[in-house]
Amino acid sequence: MANPHDVLIFGASRGLGLCLAKASVQRGEKVAAMVRAESDCRALSALGVTLIQGDAFSLADCISALEQTQPRRVISVLGGKNAAGRRIDALGNLNVIQALEASMPATRLLLSTSLGCGEQWDGLAEAAKLMLGEAILAKNEAEQYLKQSALVWMIARPAGLSHQQGTGQYRVLAQRDDAGNYLPRADVAEAMLAILDQDERLYQAWTILGPAQVDATQHGNEPETK
Repeated sequence: MANPHDVLIFGASRGLGLCLAKASVQRGEKVAAMVRAESDCRALSALGVTLIQGDAFSLADCISALEQTQPRRVISVLGGKNAAGRRIDALGNLNVIQALEASMPATRLLLSTSLGCGEQWDGLAEAAKLMLGEAILAKNEAEQYLKQSALVWMIARPAGLSHQQGTGQYRVLAQRDDAGNYLPRADVAEAMLAILDQDERLYQAWTILGPAQVDATQHGNEPETK
C-alpha cells in the first residue's frame, strides 16, 4: 500500500541530496529517498527518512519508488558516476522524468543540474569547460528533455558547492552572474526548497549563487537573499 510523502529525493545519500533531506525533515516534512543497495544510508536513517531501495539506472525502480511513496513533490540531484564509471546525470535523471510521466505527471519536479548548463555554457571559462564539459553535456540532455515534457517542472543550477557550514545567504537569479560562484551545500538546499515552494518559479531554470561583493541589481537581476 502506498505511503504518501511530502517529498521524494533521488540522490539523497550524500552531499547536496543529504542536505536537502535534512532541511526537509527540519521543516516537518515526511521525506523519502530512493537509494542503491550499496549506499551508506545511516545518516538518512538517523533523520527518519523512508528508504526505498532502487537504482536510478532502472526506469522500473524509479516508477516503483514513486508508487510506493506517492510524493507531493520530487527532487532529483542525481549526478556523478557509479563504481563502474557510468555517468548518472543523463540517464538517471531521464528515468526520473519518464517515471513521473508514466505514473504521476501532475507531481512537481525540481531538477538540480549545474551552473554552466543550457545557455550559460558560452559564459564558462575554458578551464571549466574542460573540467566539467562531460557532466554538463549529460545534465543538458536531462534539462532539454524536461523542458519539452508536460510535467510541472523547475530547474536549479547551483554554483560550486563547498563543505562549509550554511550561512543562510544566497541569491536566486534568472540568469548567470559572474560573482558568488561558490556556496555551502546547506545554503543551496535551503534555496532549492524555497524555489520548490513558489509557483512563480515554475517552468524556468534558476541559478543559485553565494553572496556577491557587489549589488546583484547592477547586473539586471533582483537578488533573493536569505
